[in-house]
Amino acid sequence: MQQLDWSRVDYGILLLLILLCLYLYFLPSLLAFQRGHRRFWPILGLNILLAPVQSTLLQFLSPIPMTGLSTAEGLWVSFLYLMGPGWVALLVWALRPVPSPNPRLIAFRGTKLADTLAALPLVIWFVFSAVALRPHLVSDGTLIGHGTASLLVWLRFFSLLFSILFCLLTVWTLLARETAVKRIGGALPRICAVAGTFLGVGILRLPVPQLSLPMQALCVLLTGLGSLGSFVALWKLGRSFSIVPEARRLVTSGPYGWARHPLYVAEIVTVLGLSLQYQQPWAALMGAVVIALQVVRTMFEAQVLTEAFPEYADYRKRVKRFGIV
Repeated sequence: MQQLDWSRVDYGILLLLILLCLYLYFLPSLLAFQRGHRRFWPILGLNILLAPVQSTLLQFLSPIPMTGLSTAEGLWVSFLYLMGPGWVALLVWALRPVPSPNPRLIAFRGTKLADTLAALPLVIWFVFSAVALRPHLVSDGTLIGHGTASLLVWLRFFSLLFSILFCLLTVWTLLARETAVKRIGGALPRICAVAGTFLGVGILRLPVPQLSLPMQALCVLLTGLGSLGSFVALWKLGRSFSIVPEARRLVTSGPYGWARHPLYVAEIVTVLGLSLQYQQPWAALMGAVVIALQVVRTMFEAQVLTEAFPEYADYRKRVKRFGIV
């Protein structure tokens, strides 16, 4: 396999890929836990042992020399070792009908400990994001302190500041939030939630075209306003925050008195600012997909909130989804 040049690695993308791979690898255990499977512990144990056992067995049956492989071929072999036939068998086992769920697992799902464990990957991501943005904030702050900052630097400084504050506030809400009183079932709502949250990271991987100074200022202004709006909406939402559709406490005041989903409104503004900065038409297409996913997420959230809170129906009639539509 070709040697990886660590000096050129985007550690944000790398971290995101690692978290995604871990999620996929332990998907059989996660599904068994969510469904209260009475064989959860055997499934978890086999899931932990699966990678070394399966890779050893496959290498014994069909030896594959790792030297000389391209990066793509090496990744494919690694994927086969992690999620080969054994993983598929575990997944099928986890998805088998559960006529009588394990009451202890069902009870544990509603505890604060379970909620905290589920939030840990997100906590890691948002802490990393805040740390990664800090050097850029310090650089712009130094220019401002020396009195040599342009208007663009000032706009970028406040955009970065509110982005970092949003990340740190997200970490606090994930760790301090109340336990959910209602969760939506099915994989599709969770897939849409995760994709809608992280797909925008892909825009940052696109080439950056040469932009005029007014266009740069507009992009930074939009991302700054979006970051500020996200911070304000999340501050009001507080301990009711979640990525996947869950009901904790119905918030209807502050920005939630103007729109049912002000956090998504702010995120859409941020995505618009990002999309304008990168190569077209790919940035615009990815931005459109992210925005479409936010709309789909509102539908799933409306479903779970309607089931959890009878008063949500009246709130839904009084307040528009995005404030103006």
